[in-house]
Amino acid sequence: MKKKDTLKRGNILLEAGTNEVEIIEFIIDGCAYGINVAKVQSIILYPDNIMAIPESHPALLGMINLRGNVITVINLAKYLGKTEILDMDKSRVVVCNFNNIVVGFAVDEVTRIHRMSWNQIEVPSSFFSLEDNVVVAVAKLKEAIILLLDFEKITSDINPECGIQQSETIDYHAEEVKFNRADKTIFVAEDSVFIRKMLLDYLNTSGYKSVYFNNGQEAWDKLRELSASGKIEDYVSLFISDIEMPQMDGLHLIQNIKNDSKLQHLPCVVFSSLITDEVAHKCESVGADAQISKPEIAGLIDLVDKYVLK
Repeated sequence: MKKKDTLKRGNILLEAGTNEVEIIEFIIDGCAYGINVAKVQSIILYPDNIMAIPESHPALLGMINLRGNVITVINLAKYLGKTEILDMDKSRVVVCNFNNIVVGFAVDEVTRIHRMSWNQIEVPSSFFSLEDNVVVAVAKLKEAIILLLDFEKITSDINPECGIQQSETIDYHAEEVKFNRADKTIFVAEDSVFIRKMLLDYLNTSGYKSVYFNNGQEAWDKLRELSASGKIEDYVSLFISDIEMPQMDGLHLIQNIKNDSKLQHLPCVVFSSLITDEVAHKCESVGADAQISKPEIAGLIDLVDKYVLK
């Protein structure tokens, strides 16, 4: 049996509010891409026993048995429209765990881990078509860049049942709410266009007003501007934040909010694909009022109703 690769990680997963991230760099068709180390469960050598799945998505490579667990493997090169360079000495499968699913991504090569500040990561330029492109952010190194992919969108495109889905049957319980949702404005910080559209649709359909921000820094700047001109509750009733965001991550953002005397009473809800017991503890440590995993989006409105500033 082939043994798995190991890459040396730092202790960043034990920290919260540092505004730092570790990115695993991998190569596809000569281009450098990256994924947050927090999403990665393991990195294994390219399996020689992948079982194809009949009548499946063209980018779905197949299934493997990984230590007794059946793992679906996605051919990331084919999904991205790139040429797969299969080298059994270098090719790897990056096994990831997010949104309560485990899935593998086949790549040409895994190179190294970069530890960096989120302010080294920015939203792609307008050259990218953000509506269709899965490049959610760009990490800037000294002499190179790494493209960060929207893995939630990738898995949803290939198998909608495994991704975050818009529910057409959700009950918004409007008749049970003892306040007028239309009087409440919810701020949302989310860099993924795919996720953001769904979030805003849920909030607006339920009756809430909503304002979105592409990253944590943009949201923080706006909150400070509003708090300087009046009481924050006159402008926003609750804040929803992703964790992974360019410029400033959600944990650092919430830590800033809770450490600010003018903002500290603003309810903050973390909405992330990374929610585990450990991450939930990190959310609590920076002052988040609640957290919810992205696959549980149907319960988001009930959570907002519970914590919104009355």
